[in-house]
Amino acid sequence: MKARATLPQLDIKMNFLFRLSSEQVGFPLGKELKPLKAMEDHTKLASSPNTSIESILDNLTTKITEVMSRTQASSTIDSTTVPINIKLNDSNYVLWSQVVEMYISGKDKLGYINGDLPQPPETDPSFRKWRTENAIVKGWLINSMEPSLVGNFIWFSIAKQVWDSIVTTYFDGSDSSQVYDLRRRVSRMRQGGGSIEKYYNDLQGLWREIDFRRPNPMECATDIQKYNSLLQEESLYFPRLIR
Repeated sequence: MKARATLPQLDIKMNFLFRLSSEQVGFPLGKELKPLKAMEDHTKLASSPNTSIESILDNLTTKITEVMSRTQASSTIDSTTVPINIKLNDSNYVLWSQVVEMYISGKDKLGYINGDLPQPPETDPSFRKWRTENAIVKGWLINSMEPSLVGNFIWFSIAKQVWDSIVTTYFDGSDSSQVYDLRRRVSRMRQGGGSIEKYYNDLQGLWREIDFRRPNPMECATDIQKYNSLLQEESLYFPRLIR
């Protein structure tokens, strides 16, 4: 005949379950286990003549398993996330911003940098989830920049603040000085000992960045087409004029 658990044994088993669950999740589960009420509630319940200690333990184990599953699912976005390979430096903001924005959008977290998901009040039930995911997005941004730049942005607590500060630092809207610098780089670029393919790709990359920083000012469809044709001719023939 199976021996029935005593109240001291129940306390020991409960403590073991709580400790094991906390270790597996990675942080104490006290706040997460509100649906279970308090441990003493279960101990008091054991005094009921119609409730067995074994059934309480079974119920407690089931509840903890459910909470662990929910906690692990909500506290991690993707444990196999591939890091962003490009690193922000003083000269590649345009390319970096396109890659990072695409990456974050692919994780369905774009709202954390474009303002669609602002910080909720701390009393809001969604605050904890927002805080966790905001920290993850901020980590993506910080980890995708050169170490020498981290100190400029790490102190912002909100991912959007990091993003906006980067935009302010490297992109002023018109970027006349950047366009001038890019044109100088185009004029000085030479094939040298490299392949023609690499030379062409590097050159076209500079022209694409110039186009991005200097958007088409035309409004008429016909004028836009003519303007774009002129830009294409410029990018194709400009290198041939350089000696």
